[in-house]
Amino acid sequence: MRELWPYVVPFPLDARARKAAWEVLSSKVGMAILRSLKLGEKNYQKDIIAKMPFSNKSVIYYLKKMVTAGMLEEGTDKVRVRLGRVIRVKWYVLTEFGKWLILFLKEPDQITSQEAEEAIKELLRSYISRVYEASIKYGLDFPSLIATSCREAVKKIVISSPRLEPEVAVFGCPALDIYGKLRDFPGEGECSLLEETASFPGGMGANVAVALARLGVKVAFVGAVGEDWASAMVLKALARDGVDISGVYVCEGPLLRTLVMFDERGSRRLMALRLKGVTLSPPELTERAREILKVVRGVYLGEMFVELASEIAEEAKRMGKLLIYRPGSPYARLGLERLKAPLSRADIFIINEVSWRLLRASSPGLADPGELTELGPEHVILTLGEDGCVLYGRGGREEYFKVPGALKEAYPVVDETGAGDAFSSGLMKALLSGARLEEAIKYGQAAAVIACSRLGAYPSFPKAEEVEEALKLVRG
Repeated sequence: MRELWPYVVPFPLDARARKAAWEVLSSKVGMAILRSLKLGEKNYQKDIIAKMPFSNKSVIYYLKKMVTAGMLEEGTDKVRVRLGRVIRVKWYVLTEFGKWLILFLKEPDQITSQEAEEAIKELLRSYISRVYEASIKYGLDFPSLIATSCREAVKKIVISSPRLEPEVAVFGCPALDIYGKLRDFPGEGECSLLEETASFPGGMGANVAVALARLGVKVAFVGAVGEDWASAMVLKALARDGVDISGVYVCEGPLLRTLVMFDERGSRRLMALRLKGVTLSPPELTERAREILKVVRGVYLGEMFVELASEIAEEAKRMGKLLIYRPGSPYARLGLERLKAPLSRADIFIINEVSWRLLRASSPGLADPGELTELGPEHVILTLGEDGCVLYGRGGREEYFKVPGALKEAYPVVDETGAGDAFSSGLMKALLSGARLEEAIKYGQAAAVIACSRLGAYPSFPKAEEVEEALKLVRG
């Protein structure tokens, strides 16, 4: 496909205006005037005449044609001159049509970022308005037309994204995190007003990918997105952080939303909104995803459908990759029997207190996290929030890692959302750098403490230099 000009010019529908526009564009005088006009300010007739190497009559003729064509709007200013006399001075300003014509006549590298931004915004507003009017006129489904546009944008983002040679492949679920506050959480039969305070790209898997990228790890993210504006926003955010998204699977429907709700006491509740048509996991791996799996050194396996997670875990095990499995609460509810296949192939299984309670309740006979090592993982890590974590090894080995007080004091908790994602990314980063597991846990804890000292998950993940600075407090 040939490269297209970055601005599309919508010509007027009125025959008289269209004829005038063609007359201007086919005239040497008209084109010279058009190129001389300034964007976003008044162009005075006397100044235009002074600049043009043509007769006054010719210049005024084509200025009138531009007004007829809808390229210019005209007006006059009252100006006081000598002896208190007042005269009228004629001016012209460019319409949207006129602005787009000037941008069309310029080479793309002659257009400033501000001019481009304003033109694109105006163009989008204009086209959406006109598409809506056409939808009403011809009985078309306007929301479906908008959804189609978003779908094409999402596919374009994935296809055009840079491909890395990643060290880590992250398999998980992306989402849009919507933060809100309310006075109190509602009781039975009550309704509370939730006021949105912020929105960030999110989802456990996507968060881990971003957190790894900020720690300096080359990472590829594989998951399923929808075809809506939220999917486009999350993908663009991942790409901005340097995450390879070329293996993402685009599905019909919207992206998953997660509500992060705080009351006036600071208590937090999370709720995942699975809107109609949302796909939480790819039904299969793209060819690009399989290529990524072959070249990476480590695999983080998060919220994937169990059948697909089993396939990924089997491939990772066969290829000798470091595999960390952290499925999250929704999958913990499925019970140990359903998770046994991917779990048995993991090197490290990470689970938090809430997910552990859900897994134990859904798994008859399961009493202790250490029992999970008998199924295959060499290590199981139970995270305990600000209290640290417990490391379980084969043969009943158990070790408690407390979060150092110096870190807690230096980085007071603001928002715990994303703490597990920061910990997991820090752990994997350190392990791939050659650290012993015990040291990697401490590195992950430092990353998590920093993340908890900031609002939101996505904006809070630290860079490697920040983690190193935090660890100096512990090392002295």
